[in-house]
Amino acid sequence: MKQTKILYGITIAALLLSNLSYGQTKKWRQSKGINETHKIVEQLNRPTKIWNDGCWVIQRDGSRIWKKGYWLFEEKSFEEKSKLFKRKMSNKNKV
Repeated sequence: MKQTKILYGITIAALLLSNLSYGQTKKWRQSKGINETHKIVEQLNRPTKIWNDGCWVIQRDGSRIWKKGYWLFEEKSFEEKSKLFKRKMSNKNKV
């Protein structure tokens, strides 16, 4: 009988402590989320760099000319940025 009371007391204490520890981390997670949104916005505002490899271009007379590789910079429109931002923010774990 005494052992069951001790066991119940330990389980209740463990449950209460786990609940309190979760409540303390929630505020930290929210402040961390604000910093993550700033990082996502900075990442969306950066132009994307794409490397295009060199290739042979065949002309009409059948001769070939080598075209060198080059960097292509693309910037997203405001609509594309907002859609990507909504997608990244909605990927939260749902219980």
